[in-house]
Amino acid sequence: MPILRVTYERESDVLYLILNGEVPRKVDSSRICEEVGDPVLTILDMDEHGQLTGIEVRNASLRLPERLLIEAEQAPPPK
Repeated sequence: MPILRVTYERESDVLYLILNGEVPRKVDSSRICEEVGDPVLTILDMDEHGQLTGIEVRNASLRLPERLLIEAEQAPPPK
């Protein structure tokens, strides 16, 4: 079963969802999900095979349930 790991950096208000968190995978490319108002709020990270490895959510406190932010690991997202 896939593992989902969630980290949250309160200072920058960025939540990061790591897909298959137990398997370290290199990010080969990132794609911005365009949204009305601010085109850089959600970023999809892909590995060298084009598979989704993570999702970065900026302005997370305005866009996600508070419980998710509280229960997330309090750590900066992977680079």
